[in-house]
Amino acid sequence: MHRAADVGDETALPARHPGSGPPRFVVLVANAKGGCGKTTLSTNLAAYLAAQGQSVSLLDLDPLQSADSWLRRRQALGRHDIHALSLKLDRYTTYGRLSDVVSQARNYLIIDSPGGLDGPVLDYVLRVSQVVLVPVLPSPIDIRAATRFLQAVMLSPCYRQRPRRLAVIANRTRARTRMYEQLRQFLTSLKIPYLATLRDTQLYMQAAGEGGGIIDMPAQRAAEDVEHWRGIAEWLEVQRHLLRALPGLQG
Repeated sequence: MHRAADVGDETALPARHPGSGPPRFVVLVANAKGGCGKTTLSTNLAAYLAAQGQSVSLLDLDPLQSADSWLRRRQALGRHDIHALSLKLDRYTTYGRLSDVVSQARNYLIIDSPGGLDGPVLDYVLRVSQVVLVPVLPSPIDIRAATRFLQAVMLSPCYRQRPRRLAVIANRTRARTRMYEQLRQFLTSLKIPYLATLRDTQLYMQAAGEGGGIIDMPAQRAAEDVEHWRGIAEWLEVQRHLLRALPGLQG
């Protein structure tokens, strides 16, 4: 059993999987606003990485446990390529409890977070993460919410002490619409990477219903969408290798 970590103890979370494996790489999918596609992003990313042969864990912090339900459907169909972790995050969650759960993860950990992350709990989740992916929908409300969330991340004690890598992903978009163009202009104006534009398609819902991701859909139907996930995964691998080469960047 790992000891409970003190809030300010940067050494409390082990950097490596127990044994001799490579450093654990933790990707947080987050946005303070609900309904922006965090679970879709988390589950599809986990499925894509597993399909590439990565050793992947998926941690569901949302009280609704939608990612955990998705993973149960996947396992019921005999697919055990993603390791399940679960913790219902609330205002009583401590950093020690969270880090204990994270310490059980495999080499690649994807965290699906709930909406409304702020204050100490946001700081705790950032402390266990190296990269933060922020999905944003094409609407004025979502753009404003994403702006406030990114500001909250950058002002958090953890981020100010040691910045994490941030990136944004446009979600459920329809090309050649005015709102899409406004979202594209907003994302490209940020001084953080804009990784992909995921289109609004029923393929994601169809895949989720079977515990799958877009990578699991027939190639002739999902080739365009899979390319976006390839780009996201390649960017993450670059960050992962940088952290290995420059261990001083580890959170």
